[in-house]
Amino acid sequence: MKLLHIFSGLVLVQRAIGQFFPLDRNGEIPLEIKPYEQGQEVFIDCISRNIENGEHIFDDKDKIIYVPFPNCKETGKPFSLKYGVNEDVNCTIGFTDELYHLFQLYIHEDAPFSCRIPLSSEPYYLEKGGAYVPLTFNFRGEIHDSHLDVDSSMNLMVTKPSNNIPQQNTVISAIAWSSSTNTTRVVIGNYLTLNFAVRWLDGLKNYGSQAESFSNNGLPFSDGFYRFPLKFIAMSYSLFLTYMGLACTLTSAIVLAFSYRLLTTKISKNMYKSLDTEAGFAKQD
Repeated sequence: MKLLHIFSGLVLVQRAIGQFFPLDRNGEIPLEIKPYEQGQEVFIDCISRNIENGEHIFDDKDKIIYVPFPNCKETGKPFSLKYGVNEDVNCTIGFTDELYHLFQLYIHEDAPFSCRIPLSSEPYYLEKGGAYVPLTFNFRGEIHDSHLDVDSSMNLMVTKPSNNIPQQNTVISAIAWSSSTNTTRVVIGNYLTLNFAVRWLDGLKNYGSQAESFSNNGLPFSDGFYRFPLKFIAMSYSLFLTYMGLACTLTSAIVLAFSYRLLTTKISKNMYKSLDTEAGFAKQD
């Protein structure tokens, strides 16, 4: 009986501790990941859905089918991210009959626009059963009998490990949401430009870590809650350092200019001249 109580207690402790996220297809912690390089293309694929009811579409092995994000007219390729790069980027997509009906589901929130980002940059990583981080595009607007009104201005925020160790260049979380007061009218056959403001957060401190350090916790990166501070500015650590560097450079230039002007004024006012050794001191025999 006593052993049973001890075992029950251990189970409760394990449940309280929780489980690392994300896991791979086998339910295991993805220890072997190939880190992204700064600026490397990050591919996004999305759940294929039935346009009638929004249900997932499965293959013959009962696995959910993922398809690339719609092609951007600007590049001729599906929309993707650049790892660690903050940018404002446009992606103009064409509204086929299928995509139009899918957006009806997305806007009415009958089904989410669910996509994913691979945890590793290894080629075919997801096809091999690798882990991924979900990315949901939350479009808002209105549905009408003859058209859609879509808010196409999107903030897209991605959190990455805050230690800036190249070996841990992966993704913690991601989310995208409409953030404008304006909408665009869309009918089947139209093109719609999605305006993405992509921001990478690399300065969030992780709280509540259940492991002492990356080197001994058996995780691909430091765990915990990557939490926004109470006073939060949506700026990456690298961008913050850039601004700090510019501020220091500007301040130094101003101080140098002021000091030079003051010194020049003093020299002009007092008529300072270079001193000759013989003229400046009385000769002593």
